[in-house]
Amino acid sequence: MGPGALTELRRIAGLAGLACLPVLVWLSWIPKDWELRTGAAGQLEHLVAYAGTAGLLGLGFPRGPAWRLALALVLLAGILEIGQIWVPGRTAQVIDFAASAGGALLGLAAARTLAGRRIAAGQDPMRQDPLQKVS
Repeated sequence: MGPGALTELRRIAGLAGLACLPVLVWLSWIPKDWELRTGAAGQLEHLVAYAGTAGLLGLGFPRGPAWRLALALVLLAGILEIGQIWVPGRTAQVIDFAASAGGALLGLAAARTLAGRRIAAGQDPMRQDPLQKVS
């Protein structure tokens, strides 16, 4: 895969990750009677939603410090969970927050591991050695 294609994939992943953020807000703060569930445990839904979002953001924005993205997503999970106190039919639960935060950390770790392997293999033009000549 050439540098142009990798840059385009990274841009798409970043945009998709950003698009997931308002979806997380919407799904967290809609009334209970509006919900459509997958049938999986609620905590698994939280974990997958946040892992996917974090993974896309981690791949799309690899230059930023991972701890900042992790902190932002964990804070978002907390704010959204607390906000459910005021949503009809919804409740705030520590276990749901833990699943969301854990998913964010897992997704980000997976994205950074994948990006790290590409860098180690010399396949990431954004992370090349600045002293190396680019031909």
